[in-house]
Amino acid sequence: MILEAEIFKLYLLVFIRIAGLMVAAPVLGSGNFPVMAKAGLTAMTALLVTPTILRLDAPLPDEALPFAIMGAGEFLIGLMIGFVMSVVFSAIQVGGQIMDLQTGFGMMNVFNPALETQFPIFGFFLFILAVLYLLLVNGHHIMLQALIHTFDADVIPVGTFFVRPELLLEAARWGQVMFVDGLMIAAPIAAAMLLAYITMGLLGRLIPQIHLFVVGFPLTIAIGLFVTGLIIDVYLGLLDNMFYSMFGSADQFIRGMTPAS
Repeated sequence: MILEAEIFKLYLLVFIRIAGLMVAAPVLGSGNFPVMAKAGLTAMTALLVTPTILRLDAPLPDEALPFAIMGAGEFLIGLMIGFVMSVVFSAIQVGGQIMDLQTGFGMMNVFNPALETQFPIFGFFLFILAVLYLLLVNGHHIMLQALIHTFDADVIPVGTFFVRPELLLEAARWGQVMFVDGLMIAAPIAAAMLLAYITMGLLGRLIPQIHLFVVGFPLTIAIGLFVTGLIIDVYLGLLDNMFYSMFGSADQFIRGMTPAS
């Protein structure tokens, strides 16, 4: 009975850590992913992972409060790893907002059920492409594999939540990278719009009879859509680099939470 209770407590902690990833990670934490399916996937993954964990050095606490504190630490581990992986999609949202402001779509947004927030139109389009590309390269599998790897005895054993202060500076750097990646995504549209605005300004000076407010708005939309169609391949190549950096940052973050490192 004592052994069964220890196994059940270990299973709960494994379940809680995986649940943290399911809340914050892109695609897996999407609002389009049904809650019951998330719970089932979390429970099944925890059921498969628990037997692979080596015997712990110390027994898990029996008291409710210490066990709850340990469970909160496990949840934070999964939550922070999922947060690191979601920075890429935040960069896509930043890039989409810049593109919408430049092309004239900034006056309207659409509701993105995956993130449960208002999204710019270009940002929503790029977000859908990013999700499909992530699924195509099995990024959701890599997310789960990265989290499962944290249960190894030499990485982040169960009940050993530990965060170094240096990770806070690293998180700030990821915020910087998010804005840089957003600018890289929006750069072709911003350059095309700059040339379009300069051209319309010159035409307005040369031919004052042209109503720029009437002509300019549909023209900027058409140019924005045309340039977006041209740069899809470039965007997918940029996504590939961004996802590679995302998993590298997650690995670095995991090493930063490793007590033995």
